Order: sequence, then C-alpha cells, then structure tokens
Amino acid sequence: MKKFRIIFFAIILSGLISLSACGTNGNDPDTEQQDEPEQGDVSEKEATDDESAEDEKAVEEDTTEEMGEEIVAENDAFKVFEPAPDSVVDNEITVRGEARVFEATVSYEFEDGHNILDKGTVTASQGAPEWGEFEIKISFDEVTNDTGMIVLFEESAKDGSRQNELIIPVKVED
Repeated sequence: MKKFRIIFFAIILSGLISLSACGTNGNDPDTEQQDEPEQGDVSEKEATDDESAEDEKAVEEDTTEEMGEEIVAENDAFKVFEPAPDSVVDNEITVRGEARVFEATVSYEFEDGHNILDKGTVTASQGAPEWGEFEIKISFDEVTNDTGMIVLFEESAKDGSRQNELIIPVKVED
C-alpha cells in the first residue's frame, strides 16, 4: 500500500510539472487578466489605437501611390496633387487633391498678395472622416505681382473660422 501511494504521488507530481512546463495549467494565456498598467506605461488599448492609426495611414498612402498620384502639399485635412508649390501657372489653375473635411466642403481663395482674385467652395466626393476627391478651377484676369497663393481651408461649423488652412504659393506667368 505504501508503494502504491508513492507511485500515485509521483504520477500526480509529474503531471503537475508537465502542465506547468507547457504553460497549460488550465488558464488560457490569451484570456489571463493582465496587471493594470503603472503610471507612465502605455495601455494595451492606447497601443492598439496607435497601431490602428498607423495601419490606416499606411493604407491611405498605399491607395494614393496605387493611383499614381504624388502628394505635393498636405496637412491634416488636405492632400494636394497639383499644382506643386512654386509652380509656374497662367490665368487658369486647376487644383486637384483629396480632402477630409466636414460635409465635404472645401473652401478656397486665390490671392496675389494684395487682392483676392477668386474664391469659392467645392464639394469633395466624400465628407470626413473619409478622404474625398476634389477639383477646383481658378480663373483670374490680372495680378499685381508675379506671385500668388492658393489657400485651401475648411470653415468651422461652430463659428465659421478657418481651420486646416493650406497655402500653396505659385508663380504667375504673364
């Protein structure tokens, strides 16, 4: 009987040792509770959000590259494909790009440093939070300088102020 008890305990002990060595001690490692992060540590949710934002940005960049479009100017709300900053333009300018703006409304102005020569709004193909394509045709008669600025912006829904202003300087050819 004593020999039976020793064998029994040896089997139980070896079983426990193998379970702990394999990490399968009855708890699924994916569902184990983790300790609360200490102050200064990045929580798992924050890390996941950061990774998601990076993945989303990479997908957006890949999509733009697949379309063969080079971004020549950008900020949080606009990606402009043409015209490039300091391009030489004549009295008709085409501005093409993508916008991520409230209600898909892209506002713009063209000025020569003294006067606003053209202004208006266009509607992008999609509103925020998606990127929507837009195209603006700017026409003007005369400029007082040989330089101009295309100003893209969105108006605040709260107070009408300009937000996410993007300025693209151009050289005007006579």
